[in-house]
Amino acid sequence: MDNIIFKIKDSVDIYVHEPNVLTIYYMNSRRRKTFRVNQCMIDLLECIDGESTTEDIITRLKTTLGLNEEEIQNTLKLLVEYRIITEKSSENILSDYDLQRYARQINYFSEFLRDEKCAQEAQKCLMESHIAILGCGAIGGNMAIQLVMSGVQQLTILDYDVVSASDIARHMYFDNYSIGMQKTELLKSKLEAIDSRVRIRTINKVFRPEDDLTEILHNIDFVINSLDEPYIGYTSSKISRFCVKHRIPHYIAGGFDAHLASTGELIIPYMSPCVECYASHFKTSLANWKPKKHPVIERSKEIGGLPAMSLFSSSFGVMEIIKYITRLVDLNKEYKVRGEWTFTDMNLQYLKVEKDPECLICGANNEA
Repeated sequence: MDNIIFKIKDSVDIYVHEPNVLTIYYMNSRRRKTFRVNQCMIDLLECIDGESTTEDIITRLKTTLGLNEEEIQNTLKLLVEYRIITEKSSENILSDYDLQRYARQINYFSEFLRDEKCAQEAQKCLMESHIAILGCGAIGGNMAIQLVMSGVQQLTILDYDVVSASDIARHMYFDNYSIGMQKTELLKSKLEAIDSRVRIRTINKVFRPEDDLTEILHNIDFVINSLDEPYIGYTSSKISRFCVKHRIPHYIAGGFDAHLASTGELIIPYMSPCVECYASHFKTSLANWKPKKHPVIERSKEIGGLPAMSLFSSSFGVMEIIKYITRLVDLNKEYKVRGEWTFTDMNLQYLKVEKDPECLICGANNEA
């Protein structure tokens, strides 16, 4: 540890209050820690300047304060453990261009990970992931844009549809000139404009029951399903069964009918509830519910909503996916089940869905 150069993390603010109370404010996560310290700790923190080696710091503090080397080393280890300081990396994993382009994102990752090198590794993992997005509507398309902005450089996108006038109010990448054009090709063009390095495989077809998912999802690291035709419940069941069997993490997004601002579901095979676990939950919770005949016979098939609702669902989903791919959190504890957001009170409530140990798809008896 003698030749390591430490610096205060970029996302950390440090305040000293009298009498010798130290407050650490983690700006990205809004966490706060307070410690009662002596003057020696304050002097040590002032020595961590991003240029001095631990050997320099030890020599300086031994001379001025009479501290021994073991005390200083143990304190530095504690500051690393609390993610207050980080080792200044001498060798970068990413290119100078990517370090500049994703500087804020790497800064954000570093607060949840051990050091800046780990944050760069997380960014690299994101950039090397191959993600399939099935359905390029308002949710799927918006997720594709945010993922490429975040650094994902390989996507497979599937959709059969062309742009209609109503799409312009909900999709981030359509305008009046887009009407009648193929959604996948327009999305591909938008993504290539964001990052010329991105590799896009487009599949312009209707998703059918007999489709071979092995061919569509070959060499895919993560799957997003936002196909609401013929029905999101059906497409999710077929896709989730395949993904669980092949241990491909996936996210169910879009097609929420009246639940337009639902968060969707992150499904981690054999760890989180799968689609069939959700189906069992709804079968039980809605056992006594019966729909009433609507008094209006002629109704539009479209469910009402705002563009911000679509953007909310897509943004929430992208954050969950990034957390998963980069391993920013302990996924044994931190994955989210579906949440329902309500417009009137701006409230987000999560369903109480648990993994079914007897599930025919992801239950313990089916785990390979």
